[in-house]
Amino acid sequence: MNKKIIIALIVLLAGVIGWILFYFSDQQVIKRKFTAIAVSLSKDGEETPVMIALKMRPVKDFIAPACEVTVPERNYHEVLEPGLVTHYLILYRSRQANLHVVLEEITVEIPSEGRGEVSGLVHVIANYNQPDFFDETHRVTFSLQKQEKNWLVRKAILPDALVRR
Repeated sequence: MNKKIIIALIVLLAGVIGWILFYFSDQQVIKRKFTAIAVSLSKDGEETPVMIALKMRPVKDFIAPACEVTVPERNYHEVLEPGLVTHYLILYRSRQANLHVVLEEITVEIPSEGRGEVSGLVHVIANYNQPDFFDETHRVTFSLQKQEKNWLVRKAILPDALVRR
């Protein structure tokens, strides 16, 4: 009887340790971070400046001090600081009456220690119940770098259709 209890406890402990290792793996941490950022970018109606600042803070903290932004269709390539990235996002959000952003099919690869590559589909629904409603899905890719135990976006490749609106 004692052997069965010990075996059950060992199996349970192994399962818990396995789950913890999976949950806190770099891939899962990055996926959760991108999902949280998508929620921060969404909005439903007017927002006060304080609400905007609170929503943009996690975005700003997720951007590397020098982030390369590339829009291949426009031959646009620029290195931006986090403040400029959040400024652009605030302007983009302000042009929409409401905005819902979801990241789908997120794939994360860790090619080397401290480096990450992320690809996913950004599903953007904006201005629902408005004449200028749009519902679009675009592929985006990001390169990340781990600095002081935090993953930061150091490069973003965005489609023209996503930055145009």
